[in-house]
Amino acid sequence: MSLLAMIVRMNNRPHPFSLSLFLAIYAGLIALGSLYPLSGWRDIATWSPAFLTDPLPRYITRTDVTTNLLLYLPIGYGLTLLFSRPRWRNLAITLAVTVGIGYSLTMESLQQLLPGRIASNLDIFLNTLGALIGALLSLHHGRWLRGARRVQRWRHDWFHSDWTTTLGLWLMLLWAFSQLALLPFPGTGWLELHLRPVDVPPENIEQINPAWLLAVFFEVAAVGAFMSCLLRPGRYASALLLMFIAGFTLKLLAATLLLKLRVVGGVLSLETLLGFVIALWLLLLPTVSRHRHGVAMCLLACIVVTRLLFVEASIWPQKSVLNIVGLASHVAALWPWLALALLAFATYGYKRWPNHPKEA
Repeated sequence: MSLLAMIVRMNNRPHPFSLSLFLAIYAGLIALGSLYPLSGWRDIATWSPAFLTDPLPRYITRTDVTTNLLLYLPIGYGLTLLFSRPRWRNLAITLAVTVGIGYSLTMESLQQLLPGRIASNLDIFLNTLGALIGALLSLHHGRWLRGARRVQRWRHDWFHSDWTTTLGLWLMLLWAFSQLALLPFPGTGWLELHLRPVDVPPENIEQINPAWLLAVFFEVAAVGAFMSCLLRPGRYASALLLMFIAGFTLKLLAATLLLKLRVVGGVLSLETLLGFVIALWLLLLPTVSRHRHGVAMCLLACIVVTRLLFVEASIWPQKSVLNIVGLASHVAALWPWLALALLAFATYGYKRWPNHPKEA
């Protein structure tokens, strides 16, 4: 049973034990990331509450703001569901946010005892705000479940029903998360490839950045071809169009969240638009649609080879997985390998199994 099917079978209030287990594991992961490397502890006598009244940092990055907000959102959501009772929603929200504040304050206080970590009152504020947003979102838990049921029906109507397709759809979600790395798969980096503002178009053909154009083309063409291999017959063109619109919107949203507005032009540049248009045109060719598995595997193989040849630390980026951009960078590096392996298995291995289940 897929995770989505498990979600839509949940009642409006999940089982307390399952919810408590999730919260315990999630809190443990936050503690691991907050207190890494868990060594070199200073004496407790060095601790001081002065950081609570320190002035705000001189430089505040969008990455840090986004990470701290999103990190505590599931805690606020889950705790509110756990504490919620009929006619006591406001109390549940208050308790959830209070626990979120306490946990964030504990983590920041412990960071003061670790070398290389900095206790921040801004982080506590952002964590608390994230917990509050999560708690408020939980008030619409029933609506989210109904939305999940619609997504499951859409998944059944548009995509094959076998388990390899389910894995492929989860890989598509991983690709969406990898956009927070702001790195096209075959590229050497967002900032190195293109930074022309949106209101400064190229004056001549020599100013067009071919590396950026190729990076965008290979990424969206490979992802589009991979997704097309998961589709049921008759859904090809409409699904590709929706996927390309969603992909462009996702890139723009990720850039807006994590980059300064003056450099978001890298998403809206002529090279990006051309990359999307050319990739969509290629995938809509009848010959390509008939051989979508082979095309997808070739494009993914090109990405893998390009990364191996031109990208430093192409398989395991030299970035910390303790922030959202670093984690997304690792996902982006592993994604083409995982997608290529899944397609190879689905094309050459899975169908050769003597007793593999047939679709309903």
